[in-house]
Amino acid sequence: MNFIKVIGIASTILGVGSTLVTEWVNDKKLDKKIAEQVAKALSEMKEKS
Repeated sequence: MNFIKVIGIASTILGVGSTLVTEWVNDKKLDKKIAEQVAKALSEMKEKS
């Protein structure tokens, strides 16, 4: 019975960990996309000037 409890707790911890890592990766991707769009907009503004 204790073995099943340990496996349940471990799977919960792994699930929470994977969710946190996924959210972190998605935030980094969004940051990169925003930075690229800002650089593109600045570049276009310089070309128009």
